[in-house]
Amino acid sequence: MTDAAMKSQVELATTWFLAARTMAVADGNVPKVKEAAAGLYARAILELPEEVCVAAKNQQNIGSLRVEDCLAAVRTLPRPLGEKIMTGVMMIAYANREMHPLEVRWASMLASAIELSEEDFQRCCVGARVIATMLNPSSEDAD
Repeated sequence: MTDAAMKSQVELATTWFLAARTMAVADGNVPKVKEAAAGLYARAILELPEEVCVAAKNQQNIGSLRVEDCLAAVRTLPRPLGEKIMTGVMMIAYANREMHPLEVRWASMLASAIELSEEDFQRCCVGARVIATMLNPSSEDAD
């Protein structure tokens, strides 16, 4: 991988982990399922190599970034990547089967930054619910 490609992937991974971390803490607690889901999503859906994920989560890389930095970064992403970020963030929100007001607010801010239509947002939410259910099935789903 070239240095430019690595840098681009680290920037995407950093944006993802910052968006995911913001959603994960919005309800006031960070269960392990949310942390694991963020890593799995980065690897499986965003197709980011492990070394890129590690570099993105390095304190020197992500430590000084704020929510505003994340919103600015998602605005620059190609539309398909923005939708993948939105789907992943909603998957994290749905991981405990409920959404808190700060989670709703973060989802709204991201959707606005990505410029998602209501239809596109709903499509992302449906995909997120499916993934969240696979990661954290309940006994009710089995019936």
